[in-house]
Amino acid sequence: MSIRIQRFDEHLKMPWKNGLGITREVISRPASDGSGGFDWRISLATVGTSGPFSVFAGIDRTIAVLQGDGMQLTVDGRREPPLLVASPPFAFSGDAEVQADCLGGETLDLNVMSRRGIFVHHMTKIAVSAVQTLSMSDDTLAIVFRGDAVVKIDSLRSDVRLGDVLICGQMPLELAVEPLGADCCLYVIEVSAVADEGSSCEPVASTRP
Repeated sequence: MSIRIQRFDEHLKMPWKNGLGITREVISRPASDGSGGFDWRISLATVGTSGPFSVFAGIDRTIAVLQGDGMQLTVDGRREPPLLVASPPFAFSGDAEVQADCLGGETLDLNVMSRRGIFVHHMTKIAVSAVQTLSMSDDTLAIVFRGDAVVKIDSLRSDVRLGDVLICGQMPLELAVEPLGADCCLYVIEVSAVADEGSSCEPVASTRP
């Protein structure tokens, strides 16, 4: 798979398991057949109504808000801090009972899921206030953009906007990101196979300035 940029409008639209909305699937493995039988998946979703999240048994999840007023999550009865655009990514178990209460209008969120015991994922949020050159690891699968920017990788030069995703097929790589606004941010998503059945791996969410 070569490096390519998948635009927001090109993501595969899929109905939620609970019937309350639409997910835009960016990429999954195995490739999605609509049944939810993936080992890992990267997706975007627009949330406009409060309600429960679908349960994904055996799946670890990480969520981040890209646009909108955000949401208040209650996970297995525990009320979490509000999840906002400024918040770091939030990791939780897909087995949990999760209630999402919208804090205003529609919210666009980024979701990463991986099958526990088989794969582990890592989402890193990076704010970009000036031109930066970033080195991506062998495990980097995708870079999701929030805000307008120009991306340069070797001979590739492209403008990117909210919800556009760089699909990484050649690793490792270096890319230069030039922000075109004051609120540019990107989310680096890494997925790796669990080394053995005895390994104890958890999804990781972090933020870099």
